[in-house]
Amino acid sequence: MMSNRTIMEQEALSAPKKIAKQLTENKEIWVKICNELKQTDPKYVMTIARGSSDHAATFAKYLFEVKMGLVTSSAAPSVYTIYNRSIASKHGIVMGISQSGQSPDLYETQRRATDMGASTIALVNHVDSPLAEASKYVVPLHAGDEHAVAATKSYVATLVALVQFAATYSEDKELLAALEKLPEALEKCCSLNWDSCIDSLQVTTDAYVIGRGFGYPIAQEAALKLKETSSIHAEPFSSAEVLHGPFALIKKQFPVLVFAQNDQSLQGVVEMTRRMTEMGARTLFAYPEKERLPESLICSSRLEMPKSLHPILDPILMIQAFYLMAAKLAIKRGLNPDKPENLQKVTSTR
Repeated sequence: MMSNRTIMEQEALSAPKKIAKQLTENKEIWVKICNELKQTDPKYVMTIARGSSDHAATFAKYLFEVKMGLVTSSAAPSVYTIYNRSIASKHGIVMGISQSGQSPDLYETQRRATDMGASTIALVNHVDSPLAEASKYVVPLHAGDEHAVAATKSYVATLVALVQFAATYSEDKELLAALEKLPEALEKCCSLNWDSCIDSLQVTTDAYVIGRGFGYPIAQEAALKLKETSSIHAEPFSSAEVLHGPFALIKKQFPVLVFAQNDQSLQGVVEMTRRMTEMGARTLFAYPEKERLPESLICSSRLEMPKSLHPILDPILMIQAFYLMAAKLAIKRGLNPDKPENLQKVTSTR
């Protein structure tokens, strides 16, 4: 019997099992890499990525700086491929992130970093890809091939790989223990009710997606998916930045999707949500189940979430729930999320 689900939805639903496999099979790989990296005493991390993978790289910045104490920045591949300059990278970790590992600019940047003595790591679905070939270390995402244009399971897999790396490197036993429970929590995200989000976004042309800290890269990814699959002009903002110029666009019933994790960023996100709600915005607030919220929170709708495992993992659960909502939203808007207009699966840039 053929499934009535879109390919995007089917692939998102497969994420929990993919993550369970990844956590098991990559455990010793990360231990080996971390042991060898510590011998080199790295001074920084540089990430190389595009699109959804670049949103994962933003997550890596927060993660590596908070958990590993290493300054982390995103490479501009055009420095290498267009302006033909090589950046000294001998004492750093350079991490290339890509589903396909095929893009020439990512490959060229990674290859030059390897040639200059950097500890290069490739996070890829295809371990025989050019990006993998250009790297000292290769870590498979185990997400499998993606057929929908909009990436889902590979983005989740990338975030989990980054967390497993940081937790292993920092020897964070609490975070490592929480990771073991993540596949089960991701499975719970597959049956959550986000109908209020669909109702609020079904007829809109514009929206904001808000996060702070570890939640901001999730907001970036969600906004991209709303553009790709539902043709919504969705813009991501940190809750610290949206209070400036973007606040001027808030009008009655303007939809605002908010991702909030249970950490030091919470109070500021709650305050921003309260102000937008009082201005008449339609605020959709995602936050872990049973976690205590400040009494000052006012929102239009609480979105269902499972219980928190760890604040760093909260955004991963949120994007999993979002993907399934986004696939259904596109259908409601009369669109096919598997074949967005003007897009293709692998983008080649230099």
